[in-house]
Order: sequence, then structure tokens, then C-alpha cells
Amino acid sequence: MLKKYAVRNIRLCTKDCLCLYVCPTGATDTENSIIDITKCLGCGDCAEACPSGAISMVPFEYPNQQEKTDEVVSSLKSLAISKSKQESIAIGLTGTLFKAFQISNHIQTEDLIREAGYMLPQSENTLVFLNSQLEGNQSKDFPKEKVKLLIELLSKNKVKEKMKDKTYENLMAAFTGEAEANRKYIAYAIKAEKEGKLNAAKLFRAASDAETIHALKHFEVAGKIGSTANNLKDGVAGETHEYKEMYPDFVKEAKESGNKAAEMTFTFAMKAEQTHAHLYQEALDNIDETEEVFYFLCPICGNIEKSVPDKCSICGASGSKFIKY
Repeated sequence: MLKKYAVRNIRLCTKDCLCLYVCPTGATDTENSIIDITKCLGCGDCAEACPSGAISMVPFEYPNQQEKTDEVVSSLKSLAISKSKQESIAIGLTGTLFKAFQISNHIQTEDLIREAGYMLPQSENTLVFLNSQLEGNQSKDFPKEKVKLLIELLSKNKVKEKMKDKTYENLMAAFTGEAEANRKYIAYAIKAEKEGKLNAAKLFRAASDAETIHALKHFEVAGKIGSTANNLKDGVAGETHEYKEMYPDFVKEAKESGNKAAEMTFTFAMKAEQTHAHLYQEALDNIDETEEVFYFLCPICGNIEKSVPDKCSICGASGSKFIKY
């Protein structure tokens, strides 16, 4: 899933300001109307709440431009030129109707140009366009050297990105495999201990720790570990996605299939993830606090509290079972 952040199109904004009230971090509430990307979690609540459709969710990294035939690209370019001419005509006329035509054609032209591949740096069409500008007759103030430098950078990045994308995918695939093996071997160790097979249990625990070493190194090399503030934001985003989007469907499907055990474990996890998201956000809001805080984990459902409860608010387990951190 692509990580996204919110952007506001001020031309469409009707100042209803619902986005200010639903944003959990205040990223939408800025003096210059630009949504603060450093605070944005990518939850999409502001975009859903905006009645004028002025907020969109934009990915941090765009996928490669979809391949198109020459005929399709040619048609897109011809249509973009036609729409651009219509926009120019509408600009020279007065009245609200012509103003609407101007804006409509401008939006359509942008979409057509984007689809033709001229607004994504990784698109081959971008390099073709820049090279065509060097070959054509340009004015004296045309930044020829800058265009050459941009072509050089894009060409190098194209090769690097191709290699980087594959290596990155391999690192993340390896991380996922090692992380899964770690959890699996711990489960095997617990089972072996219950059966009294202590040597097997020790081996499984040693192997699980080894897989953790591998997983952490893969994750680090992939560049996935940021500052503590950014890591907390990632934690909030991940937990929010799980309790809002992932687990509700899992619970529903387990219920419909009659699998009570799956329904219960999904429900416990969903409720615990909501608590985790809240705690991550609280830690982010108080990141510079130095007073020590303790956390208490329910070993049954994964709920986390800041003090020992009489019983777990999610699964009802006794507070005496909670583990202190």
C-alpha cells in the first residue's frame, strides 16, 4: 500500500473547515492553507470530510508511468492542445459561464498532460520533452545548462531507481520473511515448552532471536528507520489503518463464516490497535517530556495501559497478569 499525504486545492476550498475538526494531528490547521506534511498521518479523514472535494490524498512515491501505445499518447497530446486552446479563448471572454469553461478546460488539460506522461519525472516522455527543448530554437534567456543538468540527473536516477527498487523490494521481502519466522519460532517454542521438549524449545527461541537480528538489519538497510518522531507517526498511521480499515473487514468475514475463534482474535487485536494508535500519538505529542512513563501489557489480547487496571478493558483478563515495561 502506498503511503499518502493530504494536499488542499485552495481554488476548490469553500472554507467549510470540516477538515480542521477531523484531523487528529492538526495538520490541516495552518496559516498558509498548506497542509503540514510533517504532521499528516495519511489517514484520509480530512479528504472524506471535505464537502467541496478540495483535499486529495497524494502518494509520497509515484508508481512508474503506465505504458501507453504511441496512438494513445498522440491522442492525449492532441486533445490536451485542443483543451488548452479552448481555455485561452475562454480567458478572453467575460462572464461567469466563460470563467467556468476556462477552469474546466484547465483541469482537463492538466489531466490529459499527466496521462500523456509529461508530469512524472520517471516517465520517458519527460526526457523526450526536455531533449526536444534543447534541439529547438529558444530565446537567449533559455536555461540551457540547467536543462542539460536536469536531463543528466533524471537519466542517472532512472538507472539507480531501477536497481534500487528491486533491491528495496528484496530487502522488504526478506524483512517480512524473517519477521514472520521470528514469530513462528516463538510460537513453536511455547508449544515445545508445554510438551516438555525443552531442548527443542531452546533451539526455537535461539532461532527466533537469530531471525530478529536478520530482520532488523534488513529493515535498517532498507532505510525504514527514521527519527523517533517519524517512527511514532508511522506507528500511528499503521495502527490506525489496522483498526479502521483492516480488522473491521476481517471481523465481519470471520463472523459471516461462523469462525468464532478468528472473530474473537481479530476483535481483540482491532481494539488493542486503537489503543496503540492513541498511545503512539500521545508519545508523539509529548516527545520532549523527560518524566519516566510506565506501560503495562495484557498478555492475553495485547492491550496496553499506563497503569495496572483491575481487569483488562478489552478481554477482561486480571490486572495481575499485566506485564510492566
